[in-house]
Amino acid sequence: MTWFIQKDVNMEEKSNIEILKELAKATNRIINVKEIPYPLTGIRTLQRYKRMLSMPSDAAESSYFIWYSDPYANLGNSTIYCGAFIPIPSHIQSRLSMRRKYGIDKVPFFSSPNRNTLGSKRFDTQVLIKGQMDQDTKRWLSQTRLQSRLVKALELDKTLTISINEHKLDFVSSMEGKSYLALVNPQEWYFEKEKIEAMLAQIEGIKALII
Repeated sequence: MTWFIQKDVNMEEKSNIEILKELAKATNRIINVKEIPYPLTGIRTLQRYKRMLSMPSDAAESSYFIWYSDPYANLGNSTIYCGAFIPIPSHIQSRLSMRRKYGIDKVPFFSSPNRNTLGSKRFDTQVLIKGQMDQDTKRWLSQTRLQSRLVKALELDKTLTISINEHKLDFVSSMEGKSYLALVNPQEWYFEKEKIEAMLAQIEGIKALII
């Protein structure tokens, strides 16, 4: 079955949610859907929704695939992402985003003098880390096998990022208040089974190293 991609989640009304419900059913999973309508005003006449969907990877809920869309989340601007999430040790409190490095990141003019590094040449030359990283998180991320898995996960798609504790997951009860690591597309929702399963496989591979 081919799964249709629609980037504008709110303009598509509920058809995208129905697609994801069908995907969950086809893979013997449960999907939880929360929709919160924004009130209409004299200026805001088009009905918009905050949408939050979560699908555990298995009965043990060892990982989740999450879709999130809020047209007014960031100072009135739209926030949309999807990704595979796992809990991590509670002492990891830093909020970080990691992505593959591009050529421009290696130009001194554009590189930050205070950039985060882990002391591994192989990892530091391939991955850019943004955010405030404390020593506990740095020690945790300095594991060679973990670094290799993170690099491999980012190779799935150039748009993907590794996210640590960036998003509020209060709509997923078993993840609420926990530290987490995620493989995220910060630009759009995925609807293709192949992409979703590939991201879940990568996040489960990471989880096997840290739990």
